[in-house]
Amino acid sequence: METPVIWKRPDLRYPTPFDTLFFDVDGVLIRTIDSFHATDIATAEYVAGVMHGLDWGQREGKHLLTHDDVIAFKQAGGYNNDWDMCYLLATLCTARLREWKGTPLATRGVEEWAALSRQANVEGHGGVEWVREVMPASAQLDYGVIGDIYHEFYWGAVELRKRLGREPRYLPDFPGYVHNETMNFPPDFFKRLRASGIRNLGIITGRTGPEVDIALEMMAAHVGENWWDVVISADEAPKPDARALQLAIAGIPGGTGGGLYIGDTGDDLDTVHNYRGIKQASDPEILMAMLVYAHEIELYQQRGADFIVGAVTDVMGCLPDGPVV
Repeated sequence: METPVIWKRPDLRYPTPFDTLFFDVDGVLIRTIDSFHATDIATAEYVAGVMHGLDWGQREGKHLLTHDDVIAFKQAGGYNNDWDMCYLLATLCTARLREWKGTPLATRGVEEWAALSRQANVEGHGGVEWVREVMPASAQLDYGVIGDIYHEFYWGAVELRKRLGREPRYLPDFPGYVHNETMNFPPDFFKRLRASGIRNLGIITGRTGPEVDIALEMMAAHVGENWWDVVISADEAPKPDARALQLAIAGIPGGTGGGLYIGDTGDDLDTVHNYRGIKQASDPEILMAMLVYAHEIELYQQRGADFIVGAVTDVMGCLPDGPVV
């Protein structure tokens, strides 16, 4: 059962017609806190603890990072690609334990680092570029190695061979966090949306290659059909590039009059803002719904979201009260 929309912008005007919904995948359609977030943390721990032999009290059960740390950098933007997130976390943790040990930088909180990263992102040099600018070069492992470790944690040995045709180098027997992923919507969700007058349904995801394939396979199996009309991956246009939304709109058969995109990170919201910054008067208007945790509500209100929701199914409450087409 859907719950009421948490917040709706008071001066909101719906585009007419309102006939299209675009969805982010990770954290919106698919629960990924136990897959991608777990992979991000595990990769950083592997780099710091195994590759560099650093100690943060792991033998006593202490955690190097938390899911809240990952969320803080997701809010900052610039890390929609989980390779980039892993690169950031592995570099930051290494520097705090080694290069910055005994200095104030070693004890600076993640929230402060995330705020600095956000400011750099707003100024146009966030993400990995910012990491390389402000963190010690000696703490930065080769980006490709980070990617390999990330793949082995996420896919596991069996899927790594099946999907990427590779033998694991670092984790020969790891089962893979991908198997922890579950759907955030009931099987009839998209049929109900179409019955409400939504003609067009699409996906804009930060996933690439085989990660897109397995997500589509899981969602199709859950629903019983390929419910989407268009899929735009980061291979085509990585968020927050406005082209991701432009390509999604262009991919709708017969076109769209307007609609809404629902995401859960700073890069999702910035994608819509960037699109609005370049759209022509004849281009369709796309509203933005943010699926957030309670502590993020005020943040995304301030950043210009049109709706705040607590679950993807709550998007039903974001539809116009009258006919949508």
